[in-house]
Amino acid sequence: MSGEDNLLKLVEVEAPDDQDYLLQEQVGFILRKAHQRHVAIFAAHIGDLTPPQFAALAKLRDVGETSQNQLGTLIAMDAATVKGVIDRLKARGLVELSRHEVDKR
Repeated sequence: MSGEDNLLKLVEVEAPDDQDYLLQEQVGFILRKAHQRHVAIFAAHIGDLTPPQFAALAKLRDVGETSQNQLGTLIAMDAATVKGVIDRLKARGLVELSRHEVDKR
């Protein structure tokens, strides 16, 4: 029997008791509220940088000079994203790029 020949039927389940479900106690709701609070605090204190830009600068402060590839790994960003972040930080004069002495990149 092919997938096109199969019939789908909604499985009937017992409806949850409305008293058991409180939105404000759900993990997703709590995480969303925490994220909203974090964004507000971040914007109030570091409003002129995006979170990825701040992460890049903070990690550069921690590790010192490093490659863009390594920085991306350290802050969990793919190569294309970290390149864009570094380009914007460079345009603002917050980071400098230099050629690697060994591989000349």
